[in-house]
Amino acid sequence: MTEPVFPDMANIKRRLTINQNISKAISDIVGSEANPRILVSISRSLAANSPVIDELKENFGEKIAGVVSVLTEHTPYGKVFELAKAISESEATHLLSVGGGSVIDGGKIALLVANLHIKDAEELEALTSTGHELAVTSWPIKHIAVPTTLSGAEFTPIAGATSSITNRKTGFSHAYLLPDHIILSSTLSKYTPERLWLSTGIRAVDHAVETVCAPGVDPEIADFCLKGLSLLYTGMQGTKEDPESLVHRANSQLGVYYSTAGISRYRMGASHGLGYLLGVIGHVPHGVTSCVFLPAVLAYNLPETGDPQAKIAKVLGVSSAEDVSRALKEFIGKLGLPNQLSTLGISDEAIAEIKSGALTHPVVQANPRAISSVKDVAEIMRFSG
Repeated sequence: MTEPVFPDMANIKRRLTINQNISKAISDIVGSEANPRILVSISRSLAANSPVIDELKENFGEKIAGVVSVLTEHTPYGKVFELAKAISESEATHLLSVGGGSVIDGGKIALLVANLHIKDAEELEALTSTGHELAVTSWPIKHIAVPTTLSGAEFTPIAGATSSITNRKTGFSHAYLLPDHIILSSTLSKYTPERLWLSTGIRAVDHAVETVCAPGVDPEIADFCLKGLSLLYTGMQGTKEDPESLVHRANSQLGVYYSTAGISRYRMGASHGLGYLLGVIGHVPHGVTSCVFLPAVLAYNLPETGDPQAKIAKVLGVSSAEDVSRALKEFIGKLGLPNQLSTLGISDEAIAEIKSGALTHPVVQANPRAISSVKDVAEIMRFSG
């Protein structure tokens, strides 16, 4: 798609509201609208286990144009078109996405379909980051994102979905994909299962670390990401020790904001790339893919990324770059998350497919240290254990 997308932290901050009462935050957003119609897209678990829908209906009545829970993990095209149909049929003026990365990314792409009247998967596929250019000049249906995980989709003008044509995760990028409004509520996050909250936090750590290690990274962007890493590192440890603490949850949410500073400006590395492959081929959530691959990729990349890893070492409180991979692996384990690929039960056939796919995957190939053979991928997997 057209219009190269670069992070503008000030622009994102203008869209950001931190308010434990999401109804009050939404009211401030739509209050000036003559006849707002809000379609709520919410994860199934949150709809079933939290009072958020009842509260929204009580506060907004007929302004709620409908509630849907259609989006699933890895955001299949079919589910995106389901949501886009609901948006159009409800005549919504706003899409309210409440949930994790799949719900928010799916909302972004569904709005692409609804706002631009995309007809089918082939037409959508043509709009991927590697497809032909398309100028977007208006975005009539607005997006309000309320994240309940730490995946960071709300802070980026990019989105991923699983193509029904290639059966691979594919990317979309455009300034209009950045949600118009972002509401952070650490209170709402308490309804997120602990494992999901913490594993998506490792995904945010992955964003920060691979940005800091990216070739030619701007020092200001690296500093943003190091600040995000620090907030996440202390915030997630604090949440593990005291799940009721809103302070640690809020710090983790702010850590995500800083950690996404380099997304769309710099290509991520092999932790992200191998994670995309493991996610689709092995059916593993992206937070967990980062848990098993990030420490391993850091160990593999150390010959090329010693200086940035030394900066990461200071944040983690270890003495040198050589200690970073081990420290992160131990951190992940202490959070109760898997930190070894071998514990995930991935079949030999899937492992072979991941190794082969890595050699042509653009994100894997953007890794700071070259990955040019199956042997290189096997080395990373060996580091992972």
